[in-house]
Amino acid sequence: MKNIIVSFFLFCGMVLLAQDNNNGITLGSYIPPQIEGIPAYAKNMLANKLGRIITENGIANNSQSSRFIITPNITVLNKNITGTAPVMTALVLDLTLYIGDGVAGNLFSSTSLQLKGVGTNENKAYISAIKRINPKNKEIESFISSSKQKIIDYYNANCNSIVNRAQTLEYNNELEEALLILTSIPEVSSCYNSVKSKIKPLYQKAIDRDCTIKFNEASAIWAANQDIDAANSAGLLLSGIEPSSACFSQVKTLYGQIEERVKDLQDRDWNYSLKELEVEADIVQAARDIGLAYGENQPESVSYNVRGWY
Repeated sequence: MKNIIVSFFLFCGMVLLAQDNNNGITLGSYIPPQIEGIPAYAKNMLANKLGRIITENGIANNSQSSRFIITPNITVLNKNITGTAPVMTALVLDLTLYIGDGVAGNLFSSTSLQLKGVGTNENKAYISAIKRINPKNKEIESFISSSKQKIIDYYNANCNSIVNRAQTLEYNNELEEALLILTSIPEVSSCYNSVKSKIKPLYQKAIDRDCTIKFNEASAIWAANQDIDAANSAGLLLSGIEPSSACFSQVKTLYGQIEERVKDLQDRDWNYSLKELEVEADIVQAARDIGLAYGENQPESVSYNVRGWY
């Protein structure tokens, strides 16, 4: 089966989204090439259904950069064209869902559903059938539940290599990628207990470096030309700096100087403002956000391997 190109960070595991209900477990949906015979609109609806299956069963949906995937295969069991007016198309489909490690190519579990749909054309018949997929179907719930545990097992079994990889990246000053790896570990895994103390200091290093880079760039822009365009360019940089970073006092000083100049130039308030320090800031979530942003900006270069799943 052909491989499909996905994010560079599939080796790293999962980029985490909301953590409230999924305990850090993420799953991506992937439509394989061999079901391209499905009409485009029906395929989009199938992708949306897969997303709902993920989220409604307590997992974060990340279709761009998740190591672990849910993928469908559809077989047409029966197709009838009625002699009625209007002519109708009736389909009986066998939908099989698979969950596994899309990087290593390991299948975790599968489940099958039979779907029936009727429409005035084949596209509408497909849509009618796909609409019948219930994300809270008991078989689907059981299928998802068993796969969750296997994802957790992956992190527990590979914890040392994951941590070592993150430490190597940190040593090479690739801090955002290191954060991506550490914050990809589900909080419900035993591996998370081994890494949670490492996240905060790594996050601090990352935001301190980001502060220095953005502050120096903003300072250079402002020193070169103190007009409104320079103020806006510098302001955009300064407004993105985390208030708990080491150089934030310098940021506030420069910001105040630019703000005063803007008032002299146009006699009105400036559109940019600095971030405010959150007393109850969630450092782990902030670290995840850095990893997420980093992963989303990477080139696509690694292939899913689902050979033998179907």
